[in-house]
This record gives sequence, C-alpha cells and structure tokens, in this order.
Amino acid sequence: MPADATTAAPPAPFRAPYLPSTDTEELQEVPSTQDPAVSEMKALRATLDTAPHSLPAAIQLAGAYVDYGRQVGDAHYAGYAEAVIAPWMAQARPPPSVLVTQANILQYRHQFREARVLLQKTLSMDRNNAQAWLTLATLDMVQGDYSSAGKGCTEVIASAGLELGLACSANLRSYTGQARQSLALLHQAEAAGGPVPASYRAWVQGLMAESAERLGDWPLAESHYLSALKLLPRDNFLLVAYADFLLDRARPKEVLTLLADHAQSDTAFLRLALAQSALHSEQVGRYTWIMAARFEALTLRGSDFFGREQARFALELQHDPQSALDLARRNWQVQREPWDTRLLLEAAIAAGQPQAASEALDFLQKAKLEDPIIEPLARRLRAQ
Repeated sequence: MPADATTAAPPAPFRAPYLPSTDTEELQEVPSTQDPAVSEMKALRATLDTAPHSLPAAIQLAGAYVDYGRQVGDAHYAGYAEAVIAPWMAQARPPPSVLVTQANILQYRHQFREARVLLQKTLSMDRNNAQAWLTLATLDMVQGDYSSAGKGCTEVIASAGLELGLACSANLRSYTGQARQSLALLHQAEAAGGPVPASYRAWVQGLMAESAERLGDWPLAESHYLSALKLLPRDNFLLVAYADFLLDRARPKEVLTLLADHAQSDTAFLRLALAQSALHSEQVGRYTWIMAARFEALTLRGSDFFGREQARFALELQHDPQSALDLARRNWQVQREPWDTRLLLEAAIAAGQPQAASEALDFLQKAKLEDPIIEPLARRLRAQ
C-alpha cells in the first residue's frame, strides 16, 4: 500500500446540491390545484385511501394517472398508476381490469412485447374485453402489423359497438392507402353514438387531422387539429402533433406560442428547440444543450421509449446523420408509424446510405401508405 494511502482525501462528490439564490426562484412547475384533472385525482386518491382494498377505486385512480400523464407528457404518472395496482398485479391471477391497466402503462412506455403478453392473458380470461382488443389493435398499428390490427378492430366492433369499432377501422385505413375512406368512417363514428366524452371526440378529430395529412389537404388537417385542441387544449399528444404540422408548413413562430406553457414535456420541448432552429435563433445552442441533458437523464433512468425523438434530435439539431440513422433503424424495429418511417428515410438520405432503408421501402410498398412527404423520400431512395 502506498505510504500516503491512508491520508488521501476522499473523492469529491459528483455535484454539489443546487441552492436557489432567492426564495422566489422557480425550480419546477407543478400541476395547478385548480386543474379539474388534478382535483379529480386527489378525490380518487382520497376514495382509495378510505377503501384501500377496493379494486374499482384503484382502477379509476390508476386510469386517471395514466390519462393525465399522457395529457401533460409526464411519464411519472405512469409510475404512480403502477404503484396503485401493484397489490393486485402481485396476485397469482390478477383480474382482467388490472392486466389491461398494466398493459396500457407498458404501452405508454413502449414496452410493447410485455404489453401484448398481458393483453393476450386478459383475452384468455375475458374474450369480449373491448379495451383489451382496442389496445391490442392499436399496438398492431403502431408496429405495422395491419392484418392483425384489422382482426382486432373487428373484435372491437363485436365487443364495444359500432362507434368505437368504426374509429379503430378508420385509423387502420389511414395507414394502408385508404385515407379518404378513413375520413368517411371517422365521420360515421362521430355521428354513430349519443353523448360521448370530450376525450373521445378529440381523439376522433385528431385521427381526422392525420388522415387529411395523408391526403395532403393541409387546411382540412389544420381545422381538425384546432377542433381537437378546443376540446382538449392541454393534451400533449395533440399539441405535439399540431406542432409537427406547423413545422412542416414552415410556421415555427406559431410553435413557440403554441408550446410556450408546455416546456416540461420532453416531446414538446424538442419541438420548441426545432422551432428555435428553424428561426435561426440565438437560443438554439441553449435549447439543444437542455434537450441533450434531458435525453441523458432518460437514459440514466433506463428509459428507451423516446427513440423517435432521439433520432430526430440527432438529425435536425446535432446534425449527426450517422447517429440519427442508427437511432432511427433501432426505433423502426420497435414502432413503424409514418413518422418513424419518415425519420428512417430522411436519416438514410442524410447519411448517404440508401440501402439502410431497404426494409422500410419494402414495408411502404406492401402497406401502400399515402403520404405527400414520405412518398418523394421513398422515390428518391429507390432511385439511388
């Protein structure tokens, strides 16, 4: 042992705790207690605390957490939901409602394989579980298995009725070169039932916007996005989708306004960074650094469900086409929605490696996807 080994100073800590300079410094924005969704979660939490063994109360609270997490783009709420149903998941034979809730949590985290296992287990216990069929069909669409998705939508019609089944089938058609039929079916789904929650109507309006985008009908797509956001003005998924629409239309200033109050969401923050880049703002470096730090934090937490965003960040903000291509290829093996395919094609072009997109090109040919942005990219790669 060296002579000074016992007197060596201990290693310094990695980073000293951060101390605010003033009592008024804002460290983090938390959900307002005036938010009706927050009030509902508090009420549901109190109900479960009063009756901790009540499965219906647990399912309601877990569902509220998952919905709110999706709405604001915060994955922590999926963890809260998981903790709520943990006692029932620990049982030898968890109830179907618990399995479906856990599958929805796993789907949110992009743990698709594990979610499928739970959904299949649910259907083996409850063949007519509409939510299980709808979630399974959605997973199939996300992963590009359109044949299985069609069967799932048929089961949704049988178990949940025409309204939800039509929306499922319409969503599927938007991926298979039938966007005009998709819009027609969505109009039928919208008119098929009586009073429905705002979340359902916003979902249908969002699907209509995507179908209109497939057709290149930008004014129609925008009108549906705005209609959806009137119903759910703080929904992170809708906000991000509309922000992407605006970025594609070269309207980055509107993105800054749209997402100004939503910077805590990682997906929304990326769009803010992309808008700053499009405007050649002096803030680009700052936004890029913060976004890189957020991705690093996600990696340290073991999260890998932002593959699409990481690929886009590498391509458009870090200007690293090879890393973008590697990330896009890895992401495409997990999910194959139009944006995932588009990113893979764009990265393959930027990296000068057209052969890297060959599997995606074959997939597009079989699916017959209509998309005025993806189709020219595919033609360019095939020519190369």
